[in-house]
Amino acid sequence: MTHPTSVDKAFDTSLAEIDSSNVNTSFSSTDSDTISDDLYPEYTYPALHATDEPAPTPQTQSQSTGPTLPPPQPTSPPLQNSQPIQHISTQSAYDQWSTIYDTDGNMLQSIDDLELATLLPTFLTLVLSSIPIHIQPSTLSLIDLGCGTGRTTAKMLSYCYEFLATDPSTGSSTSPAIARITGLDFSQGMLDVAVRKLSALPALPGNAGQLTWRVGQCDCFPTATDPLADPLPESEGVERESADAVVSTLVLEHVPLPAYFATLRALLRAGGYALVTNMHGEMGQVSQAGFVNEQGVKVRGTSFVYSVEEAVGEAERQGFEVLDVRERGMEAEDVQEGKVGRRGLKWVGVKVWYAVMVRKM
Repeated sequence: MTHPTSVDKAFDTSLAEIDSSNVNTSFSSTDSDTISDDLYPEYTYPALHATDEPAPTPQTQSQSTGPTLPPPQPTSPPLQNSQPIQHISTQSAYDQWSTIYDTDGNMLQSIDDLELATLLPTFLTLVLSSIPIHIQPSTLSLIDLGCGTGRTTAKMLSYCYEFLATDPSTGSSTSPAIARITGLDFSQGMLDVAVRKLSALPALPGNAGQLTWRVGQCDCFPTATDPLADPLPESEGVERESADAVVSTLVLEHVPLPAYFATLRALLRAGGYALVTNMHGEMGQVSQAGFVNEQGVKVRGTSFVYSVEEAVGEAERQGFEVLDVRERGMEAEDVQEGKVGRRGLKWVGVKVWYAVMVRKM
């Protein structure tokens, strides 16, 4: 297990994130465009070349829960060309990727951001409505599991401020509340970027009470390598079954399903909620993406391909109630309107993303 380290940051808002045929060995399950980052322009990194892969053939996926499948086993896919490929641990791959992760135009991140713009506020409204109103002040505990560079953590901070400042059901001001957001990841390189990014966020005005954040490095899914291990991540401030909600975006593809949902169960309180987004299996069956380093070598970690049915089925087997399932295909308008880079054109008509919202029973 990676020895946990943490960085804490607080600000008071009153003053101021199987089958072997179903496995990829790419730590990124989508192609990238080399573009600038408009959201966080203070981070400028040298542009690297994105990989080119064969165009996909659209398939049909159902949202119904399918039969239990054998656990996936990572294998190496056939080489598509003569370009050298380096297979390393996923953690090492993300450490290397961290310097350009926010600026390499990852198409799936763009789709994830588009969907989270509406899905995350809906999710947080559900979470806040589940907290007993007699608890004053309310204390909300949120975890961004596999937070990476803090892409989603920053969104959580913004939305939490808005929701703590007003009653989601009436729009009126509420009593002061406390929200603690914890970002967990195994890559120190990604967390270093997250700390810089979150620290640079402007102070939030208003009287929403105290909103705090911290990030910690740890083994987020201990049972992935040791089935007998405690599934609770070992990180400062993380307590068993205490989180009101867990958000985990584009992480599931890197973790065996049983280990992933075992960690969710260990983190969430009874009745707690989780929002999980992932690369769609329809895309993953034909995608072998990665990034090319400065030496011209494709760098890849390990990635599993999970269908919607597999993810939903495992969630239910581990005692979660599935509340909502959403799927998203690539549309020509996404590219034409500049929402996604030009490499998105080859994915038009293919389902590339899905989300599962669950509640711990």
